[in-house]
Amino acid sequence: MIRNYFFILFLLVTTIGLSQEEGYIFGQLVDSTKNQPIPFASIKLKNKALGTITNIDGTFKIPLQYKNLGEVIEISSMGYNSKSLLLETLEIEKGNIIILEPATFELNEAVVSAKIKKLSGEQIVRIAVNSIAQNHPSEAFNIVGYYRDYQVKNSNYTNLNEAIIKTADKGSTATDILDNQYQIYSYSQNTDFEIDAFARQPYDYEGLNKIVPNAKLKNDGGNEFITLRMHDAIRNYGLESFSFVDDISTDFINNHKFRLKGKTNYRKESVYEVHMSYRNEKYRAEGKIFINADDYAIHNLDYAVFKRKQPGDKSTAINEKERFSDGFKKMNGEMLYRIRIEYTGGSGKSMFLNYISFYNKVLVQRPAEFKSKFIINLEDNSFRIRMNKIPAQLNKVRERDFEVSYKDQLLPIEDFYFLEDERTYVVCPYLGKGKSKAAIDLIFTKSDSLKVSDIKYSYGNIKDSLDNTLDEKKIEYIHQYREFFSQEIQSEGQLIDSNYLMIKTVPLDDPLQPISGQEVKNKNWKNTPLPALKE
Repeated sequence: MIRNYFFILFLLVTTIGLSQEEGYIFGQLVDSTKNQPIPFASIKLKNKALGTITNIDGTFKIPLQYKNLGEVIEISSMGYNSKSLLLETLEIEKGNIIILEPATFELNEAVVSAKIKKLSGEQIVRIAVNSIAQNHPSEAFNIVGYYRDYQVKNSNYTNLNEAIIKTADKGSTATDILDNQYQIYSYSQNTDFEIDAFARQPYDYEGLNKIVPNAKLKNDGGNEFITLRMHDAIRNYGLESFSFVDDISTDFINNHKFRLKGKTNYRKESVYEVHMSYRNEKYRAEGKIFINADDYAIHNLDYAVFKRKQPGDKSTAINEKERFSDGFKKMNGEMLYRIRIEYTGGSGKSMFLNYISFYNKVLVQRPAEFKSKFIINLEDNSFRIRMNKIPAQLNKVRERDFEVSYKDQLLPIEDFYFLEDERTYVVCPYLGKGKSKAAIDLIFTKSDSLKVSDIKYSYGNIKDSLDNTLDEKKIEYIHQYREFFSQEIQSEGQLIDSNYLMIKTVPLDDPLQPISGQEVKNKNWKNTPLPALKE
């Protein structure tokens, strides 16, 4: 175990050394029994409404100024014993490994059903759902926090956008997305990471260039922050949030089976851990919900949806070695999306958002690198295929490699030849009598009745020198994340200056999006993830 800690520390110090930022203390939380990083743990400054959340590799950073002030940090994570540390005990120039001990369950499953007021998991969840309104503030309040959205491909971060955003919440009776206001204090696209412009484009369910496979994501205008807020099922109770959870106040309980595992603790409070599951012919869902044992406030909801294996599907998930925010475990199925939401008690015991994380799988269909333009040549009654590159191994191309059809009727090909100076194939259809004659006569006659969509074409053994097949689009699976970590809670809410209201239908990086430029670095900071994801 000690050897493993040194190994983790070596990785952390090596990685941080590549991107060390002045003015910060770096750390990493590790599970004492599994030697694994602990993601989404709270790091709070004691007696201050300030803090951050650990990244998916358990790392975090805190401005050095708080060490100089002799501050204490309080570390907590659901299912672990909390810990307090003096910042002055942490080193500056290297990573600090902090070990957390898992909390033990007070009751096991066999004892639970007999002793906890004979409440089942479903009954506990039902009480919690009915108590959402009373456990959340009805008066206005503000939350300032660190937001980021990014993608992961080949175990590396790409398209990392970061912002400090203020939410002016009008209280539990208001609709989050419609009524609440948002202000961007600062925004930046982190150029230390790869920028993939094609993968950044909005979702495209018509051209299928970028989609969530086997699911559909509403992302009006491409504002990823608003997309994230829409998927907070707890804050948006009474509204549809995401499939199977739907409206948590009416549909959630009816859609799931619940199993009470027992009690754990969170910040010295007793918390029920209830597991849930859903299954139909195409999908399965599973998750956990953590509920305060005293007032039935929902502390944590962790929910994932998977595509079920269908006849003819591969036995393993596509890109099974890709990683997502579950602690770097390999995929045990084709996960479509996962949502994690955590609330913690504030003043007066009202629950405030601690963090929300929304992961979804993305299928990107990139344009062909070796591509053609199909032309109908009326002068010699031929088809011409112009290419952006000269094909390789011309001697291997055959007539059968060209297929042209009109209204799904395959047209016979009589001959073809290559105009090397134009990078063009001339394909000659059979012009004699036959069942295709009427279609061919129509194609090579100027007519308003001819529709381009009626003509389809494909190519077989035509490749370039890099082995790209002509007009073949590249399909790639990447992983999309959106995350918001609360850093400061202001219990007395104030409306935002109308000059700096976030435009909810516009991406954060759009020039129309107002950035207030308000000085926040003395309080709020960007918890930028490390450059590479490590095993």
